[in-house]
This record gives sequence, structure tokens and C-alpha cells, in this order.
Amino acid sequence: MCKREVKTMSKSRLEAFSDGIFAIIITIMVLELKVPATGAWSELIKPSFFATLSAYLLSFLFVASFWISHHMIITPVKVVDKVLLWSNIGLLLPISLLPLVTAWHGRYPSATAPSVCYLLIYVLSVLGLYILGQVSLARVSPVQRTECYETNKTRLWLVVFGLISLAVTFVIPLVSSVSVFIILIYWLRASNQKDVRRKF
Repeated sequence: MCKREVKTMSKSRLEAFSDGIFAIIITIMVLELKVPATGAWSELIKPSFFATLSAYLLSFLFVASFWISHHMIITPVKVVDKVLLWSNIGLLLPISLLPLVTAWHGRYPSATAPSVCYLLIYVLSVLGLYILGQVSLARVSPVQRTECYETNKTRLWLVVFGLISLAVTFVIPLVSSVSVFIILIYWLRASNQKDVRRKF
């Protein structure tokens, strides 16, 4: 007799796998930081070190916000099936490239190619969160669905803003870092405003 195909899995396995990926990403990013060449305080304000450190800090905060958003999306979910699993993998793909673009952008902060790629990965990551959020809507209770839908709409607007900024970055590379910072601050502010209600 053939065994019945298992179409669902526990949320704990999905969360454990995703948490591991987030932890590895942060570890790789911090390993990219180079020790200053000398023991002088002036090493900390050199443009090359400051640019790399700034890119790391911005990326760290973004990964942290992605991790929190991921947790809030998955928490109310009742069923974890293949569609949700692949949506989750789709989110982790661009996020896994953050260490690469962070190091590249940190080394060449005013160059067009690394600046465009840096912002592009963030836009794709937010888009991944939006898609995961949309897929999750059918897997949460009706009571929570409206709240989750409203929260997820914010992510879509951030994607639109990111795409517009991406076009400008081809002309003004420094727009990349500013846009990432604006997206991060706006999302944190929006999340805090809703923190008294159940959200994802």
C-alpha cells in the first residue's frame, strides 16, 4: 500500500529553517567587516571603513525587520502547505543575497552598479514579504484576515516606492542608501503604530 502524500508540515519546521537562514545572513555580513589597519581612532572615520560599517548597520536593521515581519506573517497561519513553503523560499532567495550586495555597495558606495543591485535586492525582499503575506491571507482566521490585508498593503506601496527610487539610482547612485533608509524607517514607524493590534 502506498503511503499517503504529506501535503502539510508544522509551522515550527518552517520557522526553524527560516530563522537559521536569517542568522547565517547576519553572520556572513559581520564577517565581511575588516579590522582597521591600525590602532588609531582615525581609522574609524576613514571613508572606506565608515561606508562599509554604515552599509552593514543598515542591512542588519533591515534583516532584523524582515525577521520580525516574517514572524508576524507566519504566527497567525493555520496551515503550512506547499504553496506557502515555496512562497517562503521565494522570500529567502533575495534576502540571502544581502551579504553580497552589502559588501559590494559598502566598498563602492558611489558606483552605479553596486548601488542599483543593493536597492534591487531590498525591493525584491520586500516584494517577497508581500507575496508571502498575500499567500498567508487564505491560511489565517477570518477575524485576522482584514488586519493582515491592510498591513500587507503597506508593503506593496514600499515596493512601488523602491522601484521609482531604483530608476533614479541609475542617475544618482547615492539615492540607493537613502531609499533603503526611508523604507526601513517608514516600515518601522508603520509597524509601531499598529503594534497594539494583531498584525503580521
